[in-house]
Amino acid sequence: MLTKVCGMRLNTYGMVVGWLGVIWSFLAVILLGTALGFVDEIAEEVAKSNQKMSVSQIRTVLVIAFSVFLALKVINLLSSSLLVMGTVKERHLLLLPWLINSGIALFFTIIYTAAVWVVAIGYSPFLQAIPQLLVSGGLLGLWWYLYYGVYSLFKHLQLSSDQQRPLMQGPPQRSGEHSATTYPNYTKI
Repeated sequence: MLTKVCGMRLNTYGMVVGWLGVIWSFLAVILLGTALGFVDEIAEEVAKSNQKMSVSQIRTVLVIAFSVFLALKVINLLSSSLLVMGTVKERHLLLLPWLINSGIALFFTIIYTAAVWVVAIGYSPFLQAIPQLLVSGGLLGLWWYLYYGVYSLFKHLQLSSDQQRPLMQGPPQRSGEHSATTYPNYTKI
């Protein structure tokens, strides 16, 4: 597990990633909402340059695409907010939505990067494909490292949570007999 990411402590890193995700997602939600409001004008402009599709077909495609991206950005906004809240309150379970959301995105990025590598190697000379392979591989490695940083924060918070609330012995049930371990009463709210 990591103890620092990009020279920052894990808690600081969690806050930075969370706030950047919140800001980026909030701006994207505003932009996509505005684009949905002006979808008719956008469809007309696209139809001028694309003679193969009608305005109504372009409008349908744009509404579907903007709606899907808007839903994904709202989910990202919520998961990034929970990352910030979980880091502040030191609750490891609040980091799970961000880990799941980013894990799914990382999975699709791996598939996309593999497809880019296959196309780059298969359809262009190897020497011309090297920069594209290095850039896409480097970005994938960076994303994996950043994801692993939040996962390390999750594990660190989980470990500290388990240490703060160890299992305690319950009171004996009969004289001379001890009961099994029980969960403690919560003192921290």
